[in-house]
Amino acid sequence: MAPCSPTNKAAQPLRVVICGGGASAVLLLAALKEGSARPYEVTVMEPRDQPGAGVAYSTACPVHLLNTRACNMSANGDATDFLRWLQRERPQRVFNWGEKDFAPRRYYGEYLQSKLVEIRAASNIQLTWLRTAAQGVVAHGHGWEVIPAQGASALADVVVLATGNEAPAPLGTDLEPQAQSLVLNNPWETERKNEIPRDAAVLIAGTGLTAVDVVVELLHRRHAGPIFAFSRRALLPRTHGAADFAGGLQRPLPSSLRAIVKRVRDLTREDASGDRWRGVMTELRAMVPELWASWDLAERQRFLRHVRPFWDVHRHRLAPLVHARIAGAIARGQLTILRGRLESLEHVPDRAALRATLRRNDGRQLLEGAVLINCTGPQANPLRAGNPLLHRAIADGVAQLDPLGLGLATDQRSRVISRDGAAQRTLYAFGTLARGSQWELTAVPEIRGQAQVVARDIELLAPARAPQAAQARALTEAQTALAM
Repeated sequence: MAPCSPTNKAAQPLRVVICGGGASAVLLLAALKEGSARPYEVTVMEPRDQPGAGVAYSTACPVHLLNTRACNMSANGDATDFLRWLQRERPQRVFNWGEKDFAPRRYYGEYLQSKLVEIRAASNIQLTWLRTAAQGVVAHGHGWEVIPAQGASALADVVVLATGNEAPAPLGTDLEPQAQSLVLNNPWETERKNEIPRDAAVLIAGTGLTAVDVVVELLHRRHAGPIFAFSRRALLPRTHGAADFAGGLQRPLPSSLRAIVKRVRDLTREDASGDRWRGVMTELRAMVPELWASWDLAERQRFLRHVRPFWDVHRHRLAPLVHARIAGAIARGQLTILRGRLESLEHVPDRAALRATLRRNDGRQLLEGAVLINCTGPQANPLRAGNPLLHRAIADGVAQLDPLGLGLATDQRSRVISRDGAAQRTLYAFGTLARGSQWELTAVPEIRGQAQVVARDIELLAPARAPQAAQARALTEAQTALAM
């Protein structure tokens, strides 16, 4: 598609369709609202009942806390926006919220709802929210046609794919139906978790952030039975410190992954408090886009194979209160973290239970539980996920798979790369879908920055279509010519 030319703020409305209605969609809408006075006609396709919150911020559990401090969670360019909303709309009785506090995730979902109210009232945005999923994006003239699961197609000058995290790869699919009911492949199904007997043993596949969410929710419900969580390396997310400290990671950084790992290890030796490594990770986080862009495919693969698990647990840290709950459950013996790979699942009919066989370096270990909860993390490869929109985009050549299987192939400005290797000027991938080109696109601060970049790109576009008045004149002239 040929690049569109710049336009001024008085141009006709630009038609934007956002496929997905979670937090990423709200962050982009906020950036469009603030970044320009030009008019937009925005259609969001999202099947969930609650627009704007997505999976992460739809939870009603009060012990599901944000993993980022309040001062970094604003949806717009005002760093204090979320904090002021908290202090005004959800004040605490004694000490009101501070910038270093970790708020409940349901509060952030409510905050995003308040941003949507402001966006709907904005003079430059006409917003339509359709309760349906997008199932296809096909070229239509100089723009796009977005095909929904239900209802009529929508025409767009710009399309943004913001579908969020896909469901984890399912477990227990080879079990008989009765046994499959004991596997919770959707870890967010609150009603099914509520049905777990309080004294039952619970198995959790995974030890990352989702597993932590499940454990603290069970503990909040006063679950008394044993909980066994397992993963290949048995790594748990680390905790935030009381404050940020300088890590001493100075530029220029070495170019190779091996040299960077060595420097980080040198800086964090004899770091009993953990303040130094936290400071290093904070500093390294700001350098990641530049580093990732400088690495070739082989170096990125080395990172994913050897460093990623350790990066994830140090980079994506827990609120101190959540970490304390997990540590307490481990200390009293209720929660056990095990190292091992799930080799097989068997049904134990006489006890209505599942038996999991873990393969370990020193042999095999058997675990038995009333239920297995799948917390292995989102499926990053679109071809292995069940999203028809992404499957069709790749099959049609509109998009291609990222070489590392981390979503869709995109350029540094989040523009989708087509099958022929060209950047689609008016088709963007948002959030984790664009991780292959930028890596760190899972948290609000990075996605907010991405939203601002994409909004600036969109602002410079001119609709590749004639204004309605010009179209009407052309149609009249054509009809007159035919009548002569």
